[in-house]
Amino acid sequence: MLPLSFQLMAQETVADTSEFVMRHEIHGKVVEAESQLPLPYTNIYVHNGNRGTVSNEHGHFSINIQGLHADDSIRFQFIGYKIQIISLGEMDSIGLVEMKEEVINLNEALIFGSTPNAKTIVKRVLENKDSNYRETTSRKQFFMRERDVTDIEKMIITFKKSTIDELDREMIKFIEDRIPRYNTSYTDFLGQLYFSGKADDSVKLKLDPIRVVRLKEEEIAGTDQIEAAFENVFADIDEKEYWKIRSGMFGSKLDDMNDSQDSTAVDSVKTDTIAQKGWKVESWVRGLNYRLKYAGLEDKDQWEFLYKTGKYAYTLSGGARVNGEDAYIIDFAPSGGGHFEGRMFVSLSTYALLRADYKYAPEKTGRDIHLLGVGYTENQFSGSIYFERNDDNYELKYFSKKEGATASVDRGIVLVKKRKRILFDKKLKELKVSIDMELHNEESIEFLILDQEEVSYNQFNSFEQKDRAEIIYVDQFDDKLWSGYSIIEPTQQMKEYKKQEVSYKLEPQ
Repeated sequence: MLPLSFQLMAQETVADTSEFVMRHEIHGKVVEAESQLPLPYTNIYVHNGNRGTVSNEHGHFSINIQGLHADDSIRFQFIGYKIQIISLGEMDSIGLVEMKEEVINLNEALIFGSTPNAKTIVKRVLENKDSNYRETTSRKQFFMRERDVTDIEKMIITFKKSTIDELDREMIKFIEDRIPRYNTSYTDFLGQLYFSGKADDSVKLKLDPIRVVRLKEEEIAGTDQIEAAFENVFADIDEKEYWKIRSGMFGSKLDDMNDSQDSTAVDSVKTDTIAQKGWKVESWVRGLNYRLKYAGLEDKDQWEFLYKTGKYAYTLSGGARVNGEDAYIIDFAPSGGGHFEGRMFVSLSTYALLRADYKYAPEKTGRDIHLLGVGYTENQFSGSIYFERNDDNYELKYFSKKEGATASVDRGIVLVKKRKRILFDKKLKELKVSIDMELHNEESIEFLILDQEEVSYNQFNSFEQKDRAEIIYVDQFDDKLWSGYSIIEPTQQMKEYKKQEVSYKLEPQ
């Protein structure tokens, strides 16, 4: 059983009770009945309203119901539970909605033969992946939220030597003092994606931004001064000279510092610091292409329990009915070196992965590297994904992913300018420092498809993508910014977070 409590915000009724006049949205929370723990990513739809959302990672949700009628209804769906449909006319009188667990008897679903082995079922997910998940030429409206938090616990740059005038002891100290100890950003993105659907098309994805809201800490004070110093250093070079960076026995040549491609890349990064210019839409497209690979089940490390079944123990825990389709419920845990534990739902008829919720198992981590003064440990991961069937194809509805890692560096760094010669290149200038740094970074993404429709290839081809997208920069999240939109409800932590005054100086460790 699944209780769900609601709070209606700013609701008015008029003489004609068949219509509701709403100034804001419905807000609520989904929890698991027995444990009272939040139930994240419950699917929530407005019937006949072409609107939908999911509960957030803490079970909270909000959905816009402006202009709807009392006999319109909201559907709550979570795999393994009976779908609950409630009319808007009942919403303000119902304080608790119970969703009853629905686990089907596999012996009834499997009319012929015996229940297959759980590991065999999992193997067939990848065997049928290409036929189950096909990208069609379509237009999809989506909402995406990204969060990035970096906490630098230690940062000490020790100056040793410099014959580079612009990078003297004072400049190195200036840089050290202005590196923020804590940096965070939230970005909410509402837009439309156009998919080509043609495998051999050189352009497979186009983006039409609708609204972008971002909270970001102040840029490092003195950025212009620091950039100018490095630009002057690297600009002072002729065709027979080059820069090289070295750490211990490892070195890398910095070729073509003034090459036009490099300066274009630098310019595109700099636009991020100038809100008035907006962001290049093409850079968002590249980022979305990368992020959507997760939904394509392509990453063999993050989908290890599909690709390396020998490392896992699988348990067939029953069955569920998903949008009229029967599915296996399979729980999994490490057995022989695996990293994840969780639950997946797999179609009985097509072996499509319908849903998966998983995380690192206790005492498990991802990459763990400690070598020659450099440390890196992936110590946090959780993922959730859900696909819906559309005729004979399965389409992404949402996914979420959270990753965290710690990193440390305790090494000497040498930046050196050299001139090419026949035998041994001549050293011209040199900077020597040592860096002692420890930090923790956490990144998360929530991606929700709000609406989608198939379009012709001519519609895809004729859509002209904008060059830049304007961004609304804020100091604190404000509900008014998204009034009238159905989005993923922000967490309480996100609502309360206010852009901090940057404290640059780190205390000595």
